Amino acid sequence: MSVDPSHFLATSNGGKPPLLKLQNISARPELNGQLGQAVSYAAGRYVVAVLTAEIAATMAGENNAVEPSYLKLKPESLVEATNFEQLKFGAAVAFHHARHYMNSPALQQRGSYIMSLLPPPIQAKLTPEKAVLGAAIVVLLNIMLVFKLLSGWIGFTKIFVFISLIMLVSTITSPDWMDGVKAGKPLRLIAKSAAINAPTRFKQILIQLTGYRNISDRMVLGLMVAMLLWSGKILLTPSARQLRLQPPTPNTSMQPRAPRLPQYDLENIYKMGWDDAKGGKDFGTSLPDDIKADPAEAINKPSAYEESFDWAYDPPPPLQKQKSSSFGMGTILSIFTLYRFGKDLIVTPDGQLMLDPAYIMMRLRTIEPWRLGLMGMSLYRVVNAFIR
Repeated sequence: MSVDPSHFLATSNGGKPPLLKLQNISARPELNGQLGQAVSYAAGRYVVAVLTAEIAATMAGENNAVEPSYLKLKPESLVEATNFEQLKFGAAVAFHHARHYMNSPALQQRGSYIMSLLPPPIQAKLTPEKAVLGAAIVVLLNIMLVFKLLSGWIGFTKIFVFISLIMLVSTITSPDWMDGVKAGKPLRLIAKSAAINAPTRFKQILIQLTGYRNISDRMVLGLMVAMLLWSGKILLTPSARQLRLQPPTPNTSMQPRAPRLPQYDLENIYKMGWDDAKGGKDFGTSLPDDIKADPAEAINKPSAYEESFDWAYDPPPPLQKQKSSSFGMGTILSIFTLYRFGKDLIVTPDGQLMLDPAYIMMRLRTIEPWRLGLMGMSLYRVVNAFIR
């Protein structure tokens, strides 16, 4: 008999037991819908620790004063919690953990230190809790401002990919760095150990995300290389704003030639006539011969300064809008969402492939409406990317 037929224990999930939902308990129906984690398996039943958000937050704070209640349940009375249920439970745990921290001596000490940096009139209106909360809001607003400025200059996609890449590398290598620092190892050996263990840890992350366990080491290595190349392409490709801010190519046809000396204009001709009249000379004595022959043509002739320009303006071609790829980040995330949705439909909790239409329809009826809506939007996004 298998020691973990439904793969609910920590040993089958990389050391992290999944969050389970209790169901089909007829003897105690009030337990249906509650969450817990499997601790052990024996005699055809799982020993499950029933958790609430407050108990989980207290246990996360290393407080052993509160213990969960334990039950022995059959595998069919347990099902892995959905992503939304896990997210809601995690948010509730974070809320209770924050409440416990707000009442801790460490927060009181930090709040008192922040208050000491403020003027006395403001200190009289604050408490340590409010001081810490105000400081957190100021830090958050500064982070949002920096993110807004960088997104406008570099691009939101580049910022998102860069932060995701940093978080992924930190998640993969953090266990090796923490163990190495505690053991006092040199940085070179810690970095070498992190690089060696990176494929194995990345494989564990993929198993937790996808639930697919038959992933070979070559697949993991190939996926890591493809992810790094894709991230590098996005980070190194100039954004649309950077292309718009590039200086235009100078147009040599607009460069003026050296201006010639001015010939005749109305002011010069008037001055000639004034000088002739003042000197008692006959009308038109000082006028050149070409003006005497045809005055209108000489006066209306463009000036030498105007002739010095070549007005055949050849504007630069308009900036071509960079064609975006149909398979962007949104499409890739939509494909991953469809994969997870399809896996939940045709794979049983014990990892067996089930293509029975009755089983698939039963699974469809139990899926939450918001997940069906998300599946529809993801399907539309993927189909639109193929036909565009």
